[in-house]
Amino acid sequence: MREDQEGRHGHCPLGRREVVLGGAALLVAPVGGAEAADNERRPRAGDVLVHSMGPKKGAPLRLEDLPLGGPGVLAFPRDEASGTVLDGSRFNEVVVVRLDPATLGEETRKGAAEGIVVYSAICSHEACPVNMWNDHEKTLVCSCHGSMYDPREKAAVVFGPAPRRLAQLPIKLEGGVLVATGPFDGRVGAVRAA
Repeated sequence: MREDQEGRHGHCPLGRREVVLGGAALLVAPVGGAEAADNERRPRAGDVLVHSMGPKKGAPLRLEDLPLGGPGVLAFPRDEASGTVLDGSRFNEVVVVRLDPATLGEETRKGAAEGIVVYSAICSHEACPVNMWNDHEKTLVCSCHGSMYDPREKAAVVFGPAPRRLAQLPIKLEGGVLVATGPFDGRVGAVRAA
C-alpha cells in the first residue's frame, strides 16, 4: 500500500505480541480531527504527548501508561499554549516505548527520559504506520512491509526495506507527563524522488 506524504492509514494496536507478515489485513480508519493549520504544525519544545486513540484519547501520556519493555503506545503532541492536539497530520504521530535505561545506546539516551524513547510512527520506506511490536526482538515494526527498528539504538533499521532510522523526538518527564524538549531530530516519512 503506497500513500502520499500526507495520506491516511489505519492503525493496528501496538499491543500485538507477534508480528504477522504477509496475508495480514490492515484496518483503515481516519486519524485525527478536522484539518486546520493549528493542528498540522510539527512537534516542538513544550508540547505534551497525549494518547492518540482508545479510552484515554487526548489525555496526557504518563509514565504509568507505559509497560516496561514494550509494547509502545501511540501518541500525538499537544500544544500547551492553545490546548490543540496536533493530529491534523499523521506525520505528527509518535510511538512511545519504555525500556530499561541501561539497555539504551549512548546517542539514544540523549533524547530519552528514564528509559522512555519517542520516535516518529511513520516508516522511512513508504510512509506506512509503524504501529506493531515484535515482543521477541523488542523492535518496532511497520505494518505494511515489515521493516523493523531497534528503539534502543535510535530506531536503527534491523530488518526490511526501510532505508533509514526513524526520527527521534527528544523528551523529558515533567510532573509525570512526557514533554517534548525539541523537534524531531531528522526527516519524518519516506524520501520521494523528484
